[in-house]
This record gives sequence, structure tokens and C-alpha cells, in this order.
Amino acid sequence: MNRSHIPGSAWALLACLSTAPHVALAFDAPRPPLTVAICDDDNEWPPYSYYRRIDGRKTSDLAGYSIDVVHHIFSRHGIDYTIDLIPWTRCMAVASLGKQYGMVLNLSYNAERKRRFLLSRPYYATTSYYYYSRRNYPKGLAIHRLADLKKYRVCGLQGYNYEGYRLGAGEVDQGARSFPVLISKIKLGRCSLFVEKNEIMHGYAMIGKDYLSDPDIGRAPIPGMRRDPFYFGISRRAPQAKELQALIDVELRRMEASGKLDELLKKASSRLTD
Repeated sequence: MNRSHIPGSAWALLACLSTAPHVALAFDAPRPPLTVAICDDDNEWPPYSYYRRIDGRKTSDLAGYSIDVVHHIFSRHGIDYTIDLIPWTRCMAVASLGKQYGMVLNLSYNAERKRRFLLSRPYYATTSYYYYSRRNYPKGLAIHRLADLKKYRVCGLQGYNYEGYRLGAGEVDQGARSFPVLISKIKLGRCSLFVEKNEIMHGYAMIGKDYLSDPDIGRAPIPGMRRDPFYFGISRRAPQAKELQALIDVELRRMEASGKLDELLKKASSRLTD
């Protein structure tokens, strides 16, 4: 292998992978990409990925825990990257092909995603709540266990994953493309409830989308739900997908052991309130 023909960022990745523990890399492995193109949901996912605000105005600069973790990992190895927030269904469809995009920031698990993407180690976890209209249900909802969700008409967002709620295909109305539309559907009685991560809904409040301040919106934790882990997803069709997954996993282990992941998460959460 002629080192003079390997770009610096690519050589750094190969060198790290060849020496990192628990990582096997073939001697004649193809070169990794100069740039890792990443996409995520343009609805934003605070405090994990969102547009920075200045005096309440959205800028084009991205911030958040997931952004910081990516930067920390890739900058250590001289790997260039881009991150775009685009419609979620498009992000998932295009990234799975491994061409225009080859990586997704925030993925929860389901069987179809596992088939299309290599999943990193989990790097954060969230708590699931259900949200409903107090006007339509002044006494709240009779949800005492996870299976009780099936008693109600559940709404969700296009392309989002509801497998963890044990809701099968056709059991969630996923016609909405944004949270304002989703909320209007439960207020109009088209749906009884929607399910979402408590951390995300609080994150929205901190970037000027204060959905929780609406007095009509009631919420409660979903009984019987474990915290939901989230992963980086690398397209199985992307160049050097397995090597990139291995590098990310090695770095996530190191960051977890050193406390760096906790540090970055606290920093991202506090930044939202600045």
C-alpha cells in the first residue's frame, strides 16, 4: 500500500482502526471517504441536533449533543464531514443508499433500520411520554400499561419509528409532517394521543417552540417503557461502512469511560437555556 496516495484523513482512519482494540481491518481495505455526509430531521431534535438561535432567531449553524459527539470523534482523526437537516423520510431513504448521504445522526432501533444501517453503540437514551388534549379528555387517558395505547387512536410523524411502543403497521396515523400539525390533529379529535420523547418536547420549548406551554396539552410517562437508546446509523452501502462503524464504536467506548459523553450532554442541555 503506497502511503503517498492515501489522503491524510483517510490514513488517520486506517491507522486508528488497525491499532484500536476489538477492531479488525484487512490490510488491503479500500480507502475511506474524504468526507462523511450526514443527514438528520429538519424538524430538529433538541437538545441533540438543532439550529442555534441568536436573540430568538434561527441561524444556519447547527448545535446539539449529537453534533458535538460527531465533531469530537471525527476531528480527532482528521475526518471531514457535513451535516444537513432535511425532511426525515428523504434523509432515511437517501442515506440508506449510501451515496448523497451515508450516515444518520439519531436513530432508534427497529428491524427495518437494522437491515439498512449499521448501528453504532448507543450514545444516549430518552424517556417516552404520551400527549393528549385536556379539552377532549378532561379526566385524562386510561393508560396503565404499554398495551393500553392500543385502546386509542395514535398519531405520529412520517417516517418516525413506533415499533418500540409495540404498535404495528397501520396502528399509527403517520400523516403529519411536523409537530404543529400533529398537535392540531389531537386537538381536533382526529387522534386521541401522540407519543414522543420527553427530552425532545422540553428541548423544543428551549428553542422557541414551546408546545408544552399550551394549557390544552396534557402529558404523562408511558407505563412499562424502558428508556429508548439512540444510535448513529451508517448506511450498509456507504464506502468503508464497517470500518467507520468500528471507529465510532471505539471512540464512543472511550468517551463513555472518560465521562466525555456525560460532559457533552450536560453542555448541550445547558446551552439551550443560555
